[in-house]
Amino acid sequence: MQRYPFVLSANLHGGELVVTYPFDMTRTYWKAQELTPTADDGVFRWLATVYATSNLAMAREERRPCHYDDFARAGNIINGANWHTVPGSMNDFSYLHTNCFEITVELSCDKFPHASELPAEWENNREALLLYMEQVGAGH
Repeated sequence: MQRYPFVLSANLHGGELVVTYPFDMTRTYWKAQELTPTADDGVFRWLATVYATSNLAMAREERRPCHYDDFARAGNIINGANWHTVPGSMNDFSYLHTNCFEITVELSCDKFPHASELPAEWENNREALLLYMEQVGAGH
């Protein structure tokens, strides 16, 4: 990433339905959750919102929370450190050391979906992935 100047990337995870954005590490060492925005918070919120509003599972109004957190009330996006702190995350590294804007997408409530569920997961995320990639040319 330091040799080739990427400007946009995403980590794809499972186990929740939410899009997180930097910073993932809290400013206060002992806090497990703390809103920790970057100087480009508006851009990160936009990128996260583009993905979350076009992901079919996240955008479904009647959906229930995966676990304990109801991210739908916040548009299915959250500052990473405000959810749970992740020291040394790829999102933070990319932003601080390579000038690449990176988000984490929690794709599904199921951490390890069964192979038979993968076509539906693809449909839930296909348009969101394409729209997200198109943001490279948006010039925010």
